[in-house]
Amino acid sequence: MNKTDKIAVLGLGREGLDLLRFLHKMKIKPVGLNADEILATDPRYRDVHKMTSRIYWGKDYLDHLGEFDLVFRSPGVPLDLPAIKSAKKRGVQFSSLTQLFFDVCPAKIIGVTGTKGKSTTTSLIYHLLKGDYKNKVYFGGNIGYPPLMLLNKLTKRDIVVFELSSFQLEDLAKSPHVAVMLMVAPEHLDRHKTYRKYLKAKLNLVKYQTKHDFAVVNIDDKLAGSVAKATPAKLIKHSLRKILPRGVYVAGQDIVFRDFQTGRRQVIMPTNEITLSGEHNLVNALAAITAVLIMGIAPTKIRQRLKSFVALEHRLELVGHLGQVNFINDSMATTPVATMAALQAVTGNVSVILGGVSKKEDFRGLIKYLVERSLAGAVLIGQTGPQLKIMFKSTKVTFPVTLAKDFPSAVKMAYDLVKPEGTVILSPACASFGWFKDAYDRGDQFKLLVKELIGGK
Repeated sequence: MNKTDKIAVLGLGREGLDLLRFLHKMKIKPVGLNADEILATDPRYRDVHKMTSRIYWGKDYLDHLGEFDLVFRSPGVPLDLPAIKSAKKRGVQFSSLTQLFFDVCPAKIIGVTGTKGKSTTTSLIYHLLKGDYKNKVYFGGNIGYPPLMLLNKLTKRDIVVFELSSFQLEDLAKSPHVAVMLMVAPEHLDRHKTYRKYLKAKLNLVKYQTKHDFAVVNIDDKLAGSVAKATPAKLIKHSLRKILPRGVYVAGQDIVFRDFQTGRRQVIMPTNEITLSGEHNLVNALAAITAVLIMGIAPTKIRQRLKSFVALEHRLELVGHLGQVNFINDSMATTPVATMAALQAVTGNVSVILGGVSKKEDFRGLIKYLVERSLAGAVLIGQTGPQLKIMFKSTKVTFPVTLAKDFPSAVKMAYDLVKPEGTVILSPACASFGWFKDAYDRGDQFKLLVKELIGGK
């Protein structure tokens, strides 16, 4: 990239705007390309006209792709658009914010991906490293600081913990020094079309590693074999169910570390000292522990810091209680697998709020699990609500399943299903769009409604 290149930024969402700010500091004014209108009154776009030479937006925003030397594609823009394929044939080079960061970052990168648990595991790794690592630790990607803004601070002695989605990975041609692969289940099939393509994108996390790098895998997961085939890196294992000669595992009530080289055994901590709820979060903790052990953090320090970790907002977050009814916000559960994991962590009399926008997930496993679980009831919301109700009707469901006309009604109905004692959990198994701006907005609205319900009583 140089200042004589004709450069465009395709997609002016969060990453696109971060990239514009970075290029602006380098005194490069690219062309902006965006599907939606760029309104001067929108606070997100306050400075966008200063940072671009011009903007194309609306239905014809892709018509000029062939005019550029280099296009930075935002993750929300699909790679398989005909206009992108045509531009590539004409010699246009495509990159991304993530690729640019990986290309120029001098620090070691710990990359984390998976269908669920990415944000929790990334935050755990950062939390375990930040107080003890001899140099500075940062985190970015989907959570944390905009990564390009870190570049002028980083040295080769530092560490960046980077959460990566399949959209960021699908055309990434570099892999991190330590790659943490969490469980992968079908998701985003509206974008990737098939599970095979989705998995292929995820495996880019390890594909470009070298023999000097490390790939952290859950040996209990059948995905471990695919990771082993995809990477030349050292495979570092953890397990909830198996005793390992090397790696991190659970034995009885303890988390145990067998030294990666000598096999020397050391107990890190009892599992009941981990503050996160659910078996899936115990697996996330094992992955995070394994990653920081690779970076040389002492087991005694790991125990001390794990005990102080607080769960992230919108992930099995206890919002409050009304009498003997607890309200849990798990708005970030946007897949059936995530919802099943959440409900395994919640016992007793439970009602669940489900539904939203489909990403072409298969809900059959979730419905079967819920029917066998025998809930107090399910309240359905959003675009998938009617579809889920039909699926419940085709089973031998023994609890009430109702459609809510709006979100306030859903929260009140879910409360009525469990009172005077039990748990209401928002764990939708679907994307949030339609009724909400995003999953964070959905969780915030849930918390507000719960507070109003508690205050009203």
